[in-house]
Amino acid sequence: MTSPRPETLEREKDKLYLLDTELIRRLGVPEKVLRPILPTLESKYSFPRKQALFGNRRYWPAVKAWLDKHNGLPVTPNSAR
Repeated sequence: MTSPRPETLEREKDKLYLLDTELIRRLGVPEKVLRPILPTLESKYSFPRKQALFGNRRYWPAVKAWLDKHNGLPVTPNSAR
């Protein structure tokens, strides 16, 4: 995967619904590591699913809350921002 231009990253930083490519880039995990495990994360670990209504994108605040909880951080109403 090629790196996006800085202006693209700036434009994307406040998006709420992310394609998997955007999610992978935002998380900083190599695509070859994360992409194959996404289905397992969804089915076995309740990772936020893609929303058909929003173009098969994942809701970033839900992903952030899941990551915080999975990593032992307390989840509060404002922690997903």
